[in-house]
Amino acid sequence: MILVTGATGNVGSHVVDMLIKESIPVRVTTRDENNIPDEWIGNVDVFVTDFNNPNDINSAFDSVEGLILITPANEEMEIQQKNIVESAKVNGVKRIIKLSGLGAGPDAEIRLPKAHYKIEEFIKASGIDYIFVRPNLFMQTLMGSYESIVQNRAIYAPAGTGKISFIDAQDIAAVIVSALCTNEFNRSIDITGPDAVSYTEIASKLSNATGSSVEFVDVTESTAKESMLASGLSDWLSEAFLELFQVYRANLGSAVLSHNIKAETGTTVTTIDQFIQNNFQTN
Repeated sequence: MILVTGATGNVGSHVVDMLIKESIPVRVTTRDENNIPDEWIGNVDVFVTDFNNPNDINSAFDSVEGLILITPANEEMEIQQKNIVESAKVNGVKRIIKLSGLGAGPDAEIRLPKAHYKIEEFIKASGIDYIFVRPNLFMQTLMGSYESIVQNRAIYAPAGTGKISFIDAQDIAAVIVSALCTNEFNRSIDITGPDAVSYTEIASKLSNATGSSVEFVDVTESTAKESMLASGLSDWLSEAFLELFQVYRANLGSAVLSHNIKAETGTTVTTIDQFIQNNFQTN
């Protein structure tokens, strides 16, 4: 039995679909049973779980031998994932595939990569076999701008001229599932999409896909934070995203590591053009 936490998110939902397709027994955790897709009913075990409650987490590990560790990015991510790993160890889980983040490491200076690295070190100390999958920024973040792109013909971000090697969540999921089935553990896999593009270039691609001009508006950090808070993001997560965009503005998110996906899965990697055509084409 494989336990997938964070199963209904961008990456987790694809992971579960792939495991079901491979007829691998799956158990998922969720905060709200109503979030479980109809097509999963009867194909997965469902545990309603509070990641802040160790007893709650522990009950989900019965007969589980592998854990795919995903939780939402938030201020409690580190303690929540450590709680999950503790339960995994107590229950004899043999392997953990953790969704981490590009840049996680001893030199990480911003909160999300730093937190991921601390969790990685905790997993190493547990003695459980592990693989850390470290992707760059998800292409799916562009969907958060869907309304402004369609209605205002603009995409807003504090991105400057920096280029980002966005990656599709489905490609991340493919690497996770492939890693789960490998015998090569105790390693990390850094992955990105095959293209590094600026937001100006994204606006141009969106213009081509929608048949109407889309402008990139390089907003200030204060404006970006105000917008994120208004959309419901916490202050902590808003600041975390601003830190990431500081990295992107410095062009430090432009490395292309898509060859690691092909080496792991043997499949082709989604381009930013394909993602935009699939999700924004209106003409």
